Amino acid sequence: MSNELLQRISYLRKVKGLSFRQIGEETGIPRKKASKIYFGVWEKDKRRREVILAPYRELICSWFAETPSLKATQVWKRIRERGVSVSYRTTSEFTEDIRAKKKGRVFWPLNFLPGEEAQVDWFFVDHPKLGKLWGFTMILSYSRYAFAHIFCRSSFEFFIEGHLLALADFAGCPQSLRYDNLKSVVLKREPLAYNPSFLEFARQYGFEIKLCNPASGNEKGRVERLIRSIRDTFLNTAGHHQSLQALNLALHGWVREKNEILHRATDAVPAKRKTEEKLKPLPIRPWTNVLVHPPKKPTKTGFVIFDTNLYSVPEHAAHEQVVLHTMIDRIDVYDCKGNRVASHPRSFGRKQQLFNPIHRSGNRLSEKSKMERIFSLIQNMDPSAKAFLEQNEVIGEDARRTAYMIFKFLKDHSRGIILSLLREAVTCKNPRLKFLLSHLTRREEKGDQVSPQNSSLLTIDYQPRPLEDYDNYDK
Repeated sequence: MSNELLQRISYLRKVKGLSFRQIGEETGIPRKKASKIYFGVWEKDKRRREVILAPYRELICSWFAETPSLKATQVWKRIRERGVSVSYRTTSEFTEDIRAKKKGRVFWPLNFLPGEEAQVDWFFVDHPKLGKLWGFTMILSYSRYAFAHIFCRSSFEFFIEGHLLALADFAGCPQSLRYDNLKSVVLKREPLAYNPSFLEFARQYGFEIKLCNPASGNEKGRVERLIRSIRDTFLNTAGHHQSLQALNLALHGWVREKNEILHRATDAVPAKRKTEEKLKPLPIRPWTNVLVHPPKKPTKTGFVIFDTNLYSVPEHAAHEQVVLHTMIDRIDVYDCKGNRVASHPRSFGRKQQLFNPIHRSGNRLSEKSKMERIFSLIQNMDPSAKAFLEQNEVIGEDARRTAYMIFKFLKDHSRGIILSLLREAVTCKNPRLKFLLSHLTRREEKGDQVSPQNSSLLTIDYQPRPLEDYDNYDK
């Protein structure tokens, strides 16, 4: 303890009349320590604690000689077992100069070639309005060009969607991608077993999977540093966003701005340095981001449960197993024959019920809803179909029944023929169902045979030539 500190405490106590709590706030030391220094018992108390453990110094030193990594807690427990009444704090202070100092690890800088590698990781977001979210990040190791996006979930389909968005933003794929022990990538390390679905994705996009060693976050330090920057400078002011779309829009703008700023490590702008990256072209056929789940049987009430939410299925499919195909925004239900029987928007709440009235035959609205869906489908098929139905309703016919009949025509006639008749009806200003029926009936009677205008061409008598004439052609 310095004499200067004692004089300062005495001045604050005697002259300014501050309490020891106020003196502690002023000097930055605990109030009890300030009190002991003021009354002159600090050095005595410290010497008393040293005297308690002084007889055991050689014993404690022998313990550290056997086990240099011994902790103060372990020493304190051993001393207490020998009947010495001493606090952990006293033991910690007494063994401070005996305990082996931790040697800091030396991390060698990692250098990468253009297009060699990108680093990938998740980060957790606890948004005050939107709740628990997960952020996906990917950064090119050479140029430090970054991408980030926030999702409602961190399951496999969202993990793949993050890759698709990032690689599209990069306009190419690096030679390898580095991960830590994500279950979406590696199922277990000993023996090494990759996620089969992710292996298939990596095979299609042609990148190598690289894994960090356990407890070696420095091996993907670039993406870790990006996540820390997002937490410190973006998320601390992102609480006012009311929707996930607005939050992602702001995050993309923040990352875009960061990619245009001089990077402290490379002393270059990531967006400009990205032009040096030698990325692989993306596959012509993009990945279909659908996660297929094992078959499961719906409940007795005709719902299938996924992620605690209930999705309705038609009555004819409620008594057999169905297969769920989940996407980031939609859930499709297929029967065991491969036919899609239901489709719902994906819910990210809990214990929500998504019900389609068409799935219940006893519901009075089912038939009406079915007609409305067919009407909307035919109306949006082509501008000529929309114009035909509008004019059909103007002349007094039931446009929804007309749309239903057109829908039935599509089962036996091609889409091109139907659209051609609709355009002709609109042009002739005859938008009646009878017009379509007459032309389609006439076409069925004529059939699909094609005959030339000159019928005599069909009666040409052709005399075949012997094959020997072709053998002697060169002669």
